[in-house]
Amino acid sequence: MVRSLGEGAMDTEYLKTHLGSCMTECLAEVAEKRPLDPIEFIAHWLYKYKENEAYLKQEDEKAEQLAAEREEAAREMERQEKMREEADRILREEEEKKRELIAQKEAEAQQEKPVKETSSMPGAPTLETVTEEMEAADAAAAAEKPVEAEGGGEEAEAPAEEEAAQEEQEGGQAEEQ
Repeated sequence: MVRSLGEGAMDTEYLKTHLGSCMTECLAEVAEKRPLDPIEFIAHWLYKYKENEAYLKQEDEKAEQLAAEREEAAREMERQEKMREEADRILREEEEKKRELIAQKEAEAQQEKPVKETSSMPGAPTLETVTEEMEAADAAAAAEKPVEAEGGGEEAEAPAEEEAAQEEQEGGQAEEQ
């Protein structure tokens, strides 16, 4: 069996590609340690090399997975922080709207009943607020109504005085009993 020069080049290329770095490391370690049985040392070293390669590959995959998980966790933290900020912003806006609504209601209440609020002293009369529209309507009604005689006003007061006198008499009778 005669081999041509071309086949030897292919074999060398194959050995360089698949065993080059592995055999180089192994032979360097054999030369360094000088074991008693170099063949057995090389056999164990190559067997262990295969396990070590699988272990390193697993560790690299774990490291890549861990890095990906850390990146995802960082993105999730950013999303949650943005959500918290948005929730805080919405809460502040709602509180501001509530304050504005309360202030608006208070302003409306002050416009509707300014006399009652200003006359908070004991014994002060509580007067009804009269708006300009109400005054104009009263003035128009008064202009349409004919003016009554002077005695007409006294007649309206007389029944009220009689009712007050009756109530006093009934009140006195109730106290006696």
